[in-house]
Amino acid sequence: MSEENSIQVLTETEEDIGRLYEAYAKNMPEHEEFWFGLVLEEADHSNMVHSLVDKLNTGSVSFTSAPEVIDKLKEFRDFLINEKEQVKKEDLSFTDALQVALDIENSIIKNGIYHLFTNPSGDVIEIMERLRHDNISHVRFLRKELEKYSKKH
Repeated sequence: MSEENSIQVLTETEEDIGRLYEAYAKNMPEHEEFWFGLVLEEADHSNMVHSLVDKLNTGSVSFTSAPEVIDKLKEFRDFLINEKEQVKKEDLSFTDALQVALDIENSIIKNGIYHLFTNPSGDVIEIMERLRHDNISHVRFLRKELEKYSKKH
């Protein structure tokens, strides 16, 4: 599988996370600002990953990915799409949405999504490290919000 396809699927994964958070924002107007903050961060992540396509085409970055990388990302995307559909069908509480978001962000860490590419070079390393750092920040942020909100209710 080409590196560009791997990058495309990772870009789409970041977009799907953002779309799920956007669905939460629309269904929870009282928490819209909270969710849209995360939507903007996911859009930034998608743009960072997408920026690698041009760099791959010019040869300024490189990496390899095994077919199971794409399979793992596609499986994760299917889960995200399913969760977004559930938001349309169910009345999800803010606490439940926080827990799902926390599970998603933890899953990214557990599955090593940003370490799936082997032999990365240049900007690939830098971007994946930034994504990993942001992901850890999201986990802390969501956990803190969940704890804070759970104490109130």
